[in-house]
Amino acid sequence: MLFAQTSPTLPRATAGRGWRPSWPDLITIVAALAIWGTFHPALMSPDSIAQYGQALAGSYDDWHPPLMAIVLHLVFVAGGGLGSLMLVQCVAGVFGIRSLTENVMRLLGGATLAPRRVEWLSLLVLLALLLPLSPLSFYLMTFWKDAWTMVLMLWLGALLLRIETARASGATRAGVVVTAAALAMVRHNSVLILPVAGLALWGALPPPRRWRGVALALAPAVVYSLGTFTLGRAFAVRKSQVTSTVMVLDLVALCASDPPACRALPWTESHTRDRPALANYRLGDTDIPFWKAIQPVATAMQADRDRLRAEYREAWRRFPGELVACKIVGFVSLLGLEKTHYFFQGSITENPYHLALDGRLAPIRNRLERAADGVADHPLLRWVSGVHAIWLLVNAIGVAGFLALGRIHRNSSLTRLGVVLLVPLVYYSSYLPVSTVRDFRFMYPATLFVQCVTAASLVGAWRRTARPATPAE
Repeated sequence: MLFAQTSPTLPRATAGRGWRPSWPDLITIVAALAIWGTFHPALMSPDSIAQYGQALAGSYDDWHPPLMAIVLHLVFVAGGGLGSLMLVQCVAGVFGIRSLTENVMRLLGGATLAPRRVEWLSLLVLLALLLPLSPLSFYLMTFWKDAWTMVLMLWLGALLLRIETARASGATRAGVVVTAAALAMVRHNSVLILPVAGLALWGALPPPRRWRGVALALAPAVVYSLGTFTLGRAFAVRKSQVTSTVMVLDLVALCASDPPACRALPWTESHTRDRPALANYRLGDTDIPFWKAIQPVATAMQADRDRLRAEYREAWRRFPGELVACKIVGFVSLLGLEKTHYFFQGSITENPYHLALDGRLAPIRNRLERAADGVADHPLLRWVSGVHAIWLLVNAIGVAGFLALGRIHRNSSLTRLGVVLLVPLVYYSSYLPVSTVRDFRFMYPATLFVQCVTAASLVGAWRRTARPATPAE
């Protein structure tokens, strides 16, 4: 049978007396160091600079989840700097890709894939993703919530695939709990992944699961709640107006798309002073209400939170269909069907901290940036890695396909892979209720995850039809 039940081979690191770097490991480290050196100390957007400033000042708010700024602050206290933290991010990212792909290959390839071959194949997947066709090399060195989400999601997937097979199963389950909680603490919408991690942990326990299973399923959410509360109290994190911003965007989008509905919401209509600008607005484009012609409108609406909440509830009561339609439009704008918007961050934005990239390596960075920009603008190439819709479709097919195959063949490994693929699918879906801008970066962690699993699945399924590996391999 093509998908017979097997026990995936354990990595060499766990099979021996300790981890010893192989040639693929050494090449991975060299690649990480090359990327780190090229973009040292980091690529930084205005959001990155804001978080960097909070880390320097030791003063935080939750507009950006504060975990990143707090970690950077602790690095400063320990005598390190941004560059040292980015080295950890870069190395964790490249090995996260290899770990996820190796675990998928072992799960699907079984005895037909020798450990050494798995290592080389995972390295090839990594090197392919580092080509300019993908923006991966830029994300590995960008101090961004999206980059940390990317790294944590890769490791969460790898750990979820190992919870039934790793020798140190208790440590692996603990790793899942901590990684899932950290992922939810890096991006607000990542909190929706917590139930998926809990479901996978529950499903990995042998029956009868009873209270132990319930406790394990709730563990990621509990650790996330405790972690958020502890950070908030220990570092005096100030509350911001994130939810108010979402409400403003939805109300402005409703007024732009449905003038009769806007007239039925007089308080909202009274704040829309620039009609020509409003006519061009759609949900998923924050630029117009926040940075361009009608910026004072959003500020004024956010200032009166009680009135804003009341107006928002009234809008949902009277125009639920219209608001849902606005949200769908915003979500679709993120999928990249029309254009690949903000493919990557290629520089350090102007800042008061004298942060700058090494000018001697500017020619290399410029060539990489031109190549990646060319992919984002190319009418065909961008569909390979610059359009999330393609990979969202692959993701949905993968979830349905692996869950169905697992049920048909009574194969828990295939079922587990289907459950693990819910992680990126839920992350994609988390932007349906909240779409602020059309940036490619938002959905990139899920797209990279699906790309890794797809490549590894093709290799694993192909090797299933080949001869078993020999001991010499």
